[in-house]
Amino acid sequence: MKEWFSEGESGFVMFGAEHIISLLIIVFIVILMYLFRSRIKEMHSIKYILLLSLALSEVSYQSWALYNEIWTVKLYLPLQLCSLNILLGMILLLTENKKLFAFVYLFGFTGALQGLLTPELYQQPWHFRFIQYFFAHGLIVWTAMYYAIVKSFKITWGRFFKSFLWLNFYAACVYVINTLLNTNYMFLMSKPGSASLIDFLGPHPWYIIGLELIAFFMCLLVLIPVWEKTSEPINKDRSPIGA
Repeated sequence: MKEWFSEGESGFVMFGAEHIISLLIIVFIVILMYLFRSRIKEMHSIKYILLLSLALSEVSYQSWALYNEIWTVKLYLPLQLCSLNILLGMILLLTENKKLFAFVYLFGFTGALQGLLTPELYQQPWHFRFIQYFFAHGLIVWTAMYYAIVKSFKITWGRFFKSFLWLNFYAACVYVINTLLNTNYMFLMSKPGSASLIDFLGPHPWYIIGLELIAFFMCLLVLIPVWEKTSEPINKDRSPIGA
């Protein structure tokens, strides 16, 4: 048990058998969510299971870093986009705010997908950090899908563009923190050490513009199934449309 919860050893293989199995489990749960969406909609406990799981994933991650004495301001402040979306996902589950759904769906879902496909991870398969990493990113996907598939939440063009403004505002705040603390949250100061999509986007700072463009087009793509075709005043939100 102590070794399982230790700092871990290098052993992760991108698109190795364990990586693919983890991805398939996440996809399988999304498929189940779609197939049984009507039944799940009546199961109010699902919200609280997701909420507690999101909280557990972040608390256990921070506890693991503290236990192994590797916690530092430079690495473990919850400022990465996925960490932000864990927090926002929890608030979404408590409030069911549609504006918040737009952000979590657009940037939590797409950001988690990138994190799942190109993990910033080195620990060997089935180590605590390996399981926690895929569980946490899977939870972001499942929370977004819960509101998209089960609750049938929609996103208007207004919320789409406002979410992008909020993302850039958050990135600007993180950039200031990075400058003050000499950190690299959201990879705004340099590329991640592991292989990722950023490697194909040129040197710093130009890759940030490339990331913006890719994020915009990815969000346009995932917007299609949840696009609210009839724009309404924000203070006249409709109830979620049944699946």
